[in-house]
Amino acid sequence: MKYTFSKIVDIPKIQALMEEFYLATGIPCGIIDTDANILVSVAWQDICTKFHRKNAQALSLCHESDMFIKDHLNSGQPYVCYECPLGLIEAAAPIMIDGEHLATIFQGQFFFRAPDIKRFYLQARLYGFDEKDYLAALEKVPFLTPEKLYAIMGFFRQLAELLAYMGFANLKLLESKEKVVQESEDRLKTIINNSPCVAIQSYDLEGKVLFWNQASEKMFGWTEKETVGRTLREIMRDENNEKEFQDILQACGKSENTYGPFVWNITNKNGIEKSFLSTAFPIHYDNEKTEFIRMNVDITEQKQMEQEFIRFDQLNLIGEMAASIGHEVRNPMTTVRGFLQLLLGKDDCRTYHEYFHLMIEELDRANAIITEFLSLAKSKAVKLEMKSLNAIIAAPLIDANSLLYGQNFRWELGEIPHLALDENEIRQLILNLTQNGIEAMSPGKSLTISTFKESAEVVLSVQDEGKGIRADLLDKLGRPFLSTKEHGTGLGLAVCYSIAARHHARITVESSPEGTTFFVRFKV
Repeated sequence: MKYTFSKIVDIPKIQALMEEFYLATGIPCGIIDTDANILVSVAWQDICTKFHRKNAQALSLCHESDMFIKDHLNSGQPYVCYECPLGLIEAAAPIMIDGEHLATIFQGQFFFRAPDIKRFYLQARLYGFDEKDYLAALEKVPFLTPEKLYAIMGFFRQLAELLAYMGFANLKLLESKEKVVQESEDRLKTIINNSPCVAIQSYDLEGKVLFWNQASEKMFGWTEKETVGRTLREIMRDENNEKEFQDILQACGKSENTYGPFVWNITNKNGIEKSFLSTAFPIHYDNEKTEFIRMNVDITEQKQMEQEFIRFDQLNLIGEMAASIGHEVRNPMTTVRGFLQLLLGKDDCRTYHEYFHLMIEELDRANAIITEFLSLAKSKAVKLEMKSLNAIIAAPLIDANSLLYGQNFRWELGEIPHLALDENEIRQLILNLTQNGIEAMSPGKSLTISTFKESAEVVLSVQDEGKGIRADLLDKLGRPFLSTKEHGTGLGLAVCYSIAARHHARITVESSPEGTTFFVRFKV
């Protein structure tokens, strides 16, 4: 083809479009032509541009990634996904126009799961990066699921092809202007309507819905038929949301600028609380008609991930503190315990034996608490071996028989693959969860332990029939010293969350007045 990609599309408009798209979604983008010219660059991650590509040694690894992606672009797959030697993931897809590869669209850098922070600590030291700034840049790297990445790359590729098609059609004058524009608008509307990642709506000046794409139906729960022609107050029965949106419409109308991005919290049709990153902007037509476009990206999981990072940082801080002082505290405790045992053997101290036993019990309790503290450190070494989770479950259940007195117990162990596990740690996690469930129930109630495979995860669930956990405590579960028990240390669940983190697993909770279920989800 005699035309380059930049000749048949309007690059400044694509740049502006992708900048607006980034403001609404937080999704970065890059487009490079076949001569390695950067045509579009939006929000590439600081960890790459300010660190990896500024260091000669690290840059050589970046070039390895570039060559790998280039060599595999035409492998027949819709896109290439690659984890670079520095631990970041990138994806790229060829932009094919009329059967020819004219440019490449990049999505990156990102993670599929929480990164190994220790690895990036080591990289900072290896390449001489400022650790604080480097880890701050790491925290900005977004998380994507493989499904979301597939949707984003498909959306980007279709959009690029659409723009190229429009420009090429205009240059060649193959069809009349009206037909080309109409077809392009229909196709663009189809792409927007089928965009799985961004909920897009349009509203009139009164705030009534004019357009409601399929992603809006999925995220909010209401269908297009239920929303078009109605206001948000009529749809969601939420006057506060309606007032807030009317204020946004007025602000957009007055400034003529994009409003946002801002966080929008709602309860969807299914009663699920959701958080969205939203952007709103006006579109003015020649007939003096004005519409307002609102673009929303679901950040509920991202906010939950942020809370998990905070929780893990708290756990690690306490664990590291315990590791540093545990030795100094345990030595005098051991000495005191030894002298108390000596005194127990003296006849002239017989009248104080009751007190000596009590003091020894309290020392043992303090020592057990220190041991739990040490379990919180994420740097704690784990011995991972391919094990059967079902086989590990059997051992602690025998030890826990005394805890199950007066209550029913059942297990539903499904067919699951072996996992990389530290048997002692997983046994401790199971014991902690089962003991919590048992203590939450009255005699005659049942505790159920289940294992099953769900998508790409192996799930361990512990379900009790207690009174449930208060809603205001659910988001705080796993924090050290949070306990609803009269004599609890508040460390049992904290230890569980730390063990899960060291196994790259996550814990989710469902609770109601009929009971509580803890799910430990392991990646396969």
